[in-house]
Amino acid sequence: PIKSSAASDVYKRQRYLSIIRTAICCVMLVMTSVSCKQETLSSTTQEKKVAPWYVYIDGSSFKDIEPVKEIISSISVFGNPPKSFIDECHQNHIEVYQAVGGNEETIDTPQKRKALVEKYVSDCNANGYDGIDLDLEHLRPDIQDAYTEFLKLASKELHAVGKKLSHCVSFYPALYQDNETKMFHDPAVLNATCDLVRVMCYDMYFAPGINKPELKHRDDCMGIGPTSNYPWTKEAMLFWMKHIPNDKLVMALPAYANDYAVTGDIKGRQVYQSVPDSINGILPSPTWLCYEKVNMYLYDGTDGNRHMFYASDARSTEALLELADELGISQIGFWHFNSVDPQMWDTTAKWKKNNKIINRPCK
Repeated sequence: PIKSSAASDVYKRQRYLSIIRTAICCVMLVMTSVSCKQETLSSTTQEKKVAPWYVYIDGSSFKDIEPVKEIISSISVFGNPPKSFIDECHQNHIEVYQAVGGNEETIDTPQKRKALVEKYVSDCNANGYDGIDLDLEHLRPDIQDAYTEFLKLASKELHAVGKKLSHCVSFYPALYQDNETKMFHDPAVLNATCDLVRVMCYDMYFAPGINKPELKHRDDCMGIGPTSNYPWTKEAMLFWMKHIPNDKLVMALPAYANDYAVTGDIKGRQVYQSVPDSINGILPSPTWLCYEKVNMYLYDGTDGNRHMFYASDARSTEALLELADELGISQIGFWHFNSVDPQMWDTTAKWKKNNKIINRPCK
């Protein structure tokens, strides 16, 4: 009888513990489900937007944009379009930024910074630009303090007249080799001053720079490869997502290819179309690089050399748009509008239309 009573007590305790464990598991499942729903809901509030750069040259007009105007939310314009072009964009609900460049000498004194910002404000007011898009690249890190003052002044003066400030940023090997590497711009200041930060997810390899002595210090000129690929783009975006909120980020994609002559002295160039442009004979089918998610053509060129051509096309674009969804990035762009082919526009339209709202899965 004593053994029977003890066994009964043990059974009861085990039964009780089993019930407790089951209850805890149920609570955790419910909490996880709620968390998933909350994350899904929080990530379904941003409409997808397409914001390419546009190069305005002689002969350009809004007719270039007309076929895809329903896809475009904004453009950043290099060149000097007439106000009528900007007005027509506005009539079609497209914002227009003025894209500007520069170097250390343009912002290294308070007087230069003040004059430059005044010009930005004047240009925006006179021509109807919605803001300024800063595309300053490869500046020296020792200019960071002056650049910080420049960004603060530009942000203050532009915002005071209802204009926006956008900034282009890159992703170089030094940034992922050492997260403490100093850049010419401070990411925290970019976040505090800019309305948009455009991550240039291209020039992973700068094809024209290979074997150029004056560029031998640049990592992106030290090898051959695509201008962008899936894993590198993911790493680039994850780096900038640590510093800038998703709703400010634009994931900017390439609309050009890297082409290399690989016999003799290697030479590289950028080709603003999705297939090779100088084939001797019949163009072979591309090879899909499954890890990089890029099409590569190996072909004979009219220059007598064997060529490797890394394409930016509809298939690679589709893969990168899927990545944007995975990361919860709702704004994408292209460098540049003028070389996006019809198939790439179709792919982009489907991305924007079929998943109008980000729907990130719970992780």
